[in-house]
Amino acid sequence: MPDASLPQRVQRFITSHIDSIEKLEVLLLLRAQAARTWTGGEVAQALRIAEESARRRLDDLCERGMFSCERSDSFHYAPISADDAQAVDELATTYAQRRVSVITFIFSRPTERIRSFADAFRLKRD
Repeated sequence: MPDASLPQRVQRFITSHIDSIEKLEVLLLLRAQAARTWTGGEVAQALRIAEESARRRLDDLCERGMFSCERSDSFHYAPISADDAQAVDELATTYAQRRVSVITFIFSRPTERIRSFADAFRLKRD
């Protein structure tokens, strides 16, 4: 469900990289303090989430090229792609200004995937 109030770059980035508000918050936390290196426990404490959940989000974002992962539990905001870095900057601005639109867009995505999967099995009349 495209949201006209969200920039296209932000929509594409969310669709490609963000599947939960928690993951978005982890990304934006590390971006906001880009000079700092974080552990899973520190992120969990800062966002008041379970450490295991924080760790899963960090690992996923690291695999997607958003963070450098220096040691097994050491994460630093450092997008590999300049385009991703710009998209995250735009996402941070958009989230600060239109939080509800971003949240709605994230939560609307799974329903669309399920609906399109179900539509593949719909019988058509000739």
